[in-house]
Amino acid sequence: MQFPPNPGLPSVGNRIIDSEHDKLAGLINDIAQLIYLNHGVALSVSLRLLNDSLPEYFAVEENIAHAVSFDFTNHWMAHQKLLDEIKFITSKIASQNSKWSSLEKKESIKSLNDCLFRHVNVDSRPLKIVLDTHLYDFKPD
Repeated sequence: MQFPPNPGLPSVGNRIIDSEHDKLAGLINDIAQLIYLNHGVALSVSLRLLNDSLPEYFAVEENIAHAVSFDFTNHWMAHQKLLDEIKFITSKIASQNSKWSSLEKKESIKSLNDCLFRHVNVDSRPLKIVLDTHLYDFKPD
């Protein structure tokens, strides 16, 4: 079963961060496919990859935020909340051990997508305002 990438992921005004968001959406899409295929081993690997990728993504975003003089305090807290939510959801998925109803599958996938969408669309709004004053291809030194 093929799934479309996370629909409606808006730009935050920077190519590097948008690319990182697209990578996270791709990982979530992979997880969704593996859930529906009941492919436990590959799903376990993908869940670990998603959790391992988040700190790297956070570091990229924080580096750019500091380079544009954005106060990262609130956004750092939003990152911690996102990390906690993703860990909770992925541990719930892993604990299902491929034994869940169709509704539980849909809810798990929706929860992951909702976390990412909320982070990009809501949590990143203040950062977007600052990034919109820079070139889209801005890279920190």
